[in-house]
Amino acid sequence: MPAGRDTRREAPESLTSSRLHKRWAGLACGAALLFGAAVAAAQPVRAIPGDAAAARLVIDAPSGAPQTATLDGKRVGVAPGLRLFGTDNQLLASAAVAGQKLPVRYKLDLYGQLLTAWVLSEAEQQALKK
Repeated sequence: MPAGRDTRREAPESLTSSRLHKRWAGLACGAALLFGAAVAAAQPVRAIPGDAAAARLVIDAPSGAPQTATLDGKRVGVAPGLRLFGTDNQLLASAAVAGQKLPVRYKLDLYGQLLTAWVLSEAEQQALKK
């Protein structure tokens, strides 16, 4: 017998059982990851600051002058770095929602310009009213 060669062999039952156990463990881990990802995708987490005020937002159509918006009837300037988050927490282009009346929570910058706004879903609006 050549040196360094292992001549011991496991019984076929234990080898099959070991492989089967590893495969089931791998499948269980994969299923848990998929289930966790599905739950995370179904419930987006939004971090809206507690001090963000609530209002109805109307963004004016873009023109040659600096862009403006209306928050509950009060005209404010729009900051150059405006971030407008939709109900799914994706960024929205201000031109795409120009003229629409949107329920939002918002933050202003140091100059009183609209810096960040979160468009509220129906559930978020109801929770805000409570």
